[in-house]
Amino acid sequence: MDITQNNKAFEEFFRFYYPRLKKYAYYFLKSDQDADDLIQDVFFQLWRNRSKLNDSENIPSYTFTLLRNKCLDFLKRRVVEERYLDQQAFMEAEELYYISFGKSDKFVSMEEQLYLELEKIIQDMPVKCGTAFRLRWIEGKRNREIAAMMNISTTMVDKHLARGLDIARKKLRPELFLFFMLLGKEKFMYN
Repeated sequence: MDITQNNKAFEEFFRFYYPRLKKYAYYFLKSDQDADDLIQDVFFQLWRNRSKLNDSENIPSYTFTLLRNKCLDFLKRRVVEERYLDQQAFMEAEELYYISFGKSDKFVSMEEQLYLELEKIIQDMPVKCGTAFRLRWIEGKRNREIAAMMNISTTMVDKHLARGLDIARKKLRPELFLFFMLLGKEKFMYN
């Protein structure tokens, strides 16, 4: 069946593969509507690029690959949007909490408080420990980058970071340390 040249063949291809593609997309998305939307995008893309396809290609396999990639992109975008909305809700709740207790001085978010405290703590750390800690947790560098910048092994970087975390745990208020751990995990999970 040559879907690249024949409209009827393309329609038959659609009718035959649509139920399978729907199950496949639903497996990823757990939503009929989102699955339908992405399948429609895939078939539109196939139709638009049909002149570039050749009959010797495994078009069904290509179609499933297109759909899988669209599903994964959709899920990544959803995660980013949810993370942004969670962060916005947290910041609004924090500000409302602050306002509700009638504080008259300037509002400082937990993130700002955390970084102010961390800067003080880093000053008290041994120099190499503080440098490694700042590069990792403030600037977001990876351990290999830190090792190259400091001209030390990654094992030494790990030791400095462990020592820095221990110092931060002891000196930060418990709620700020918890926030630091949650923020750090979230911030560097996808780096």
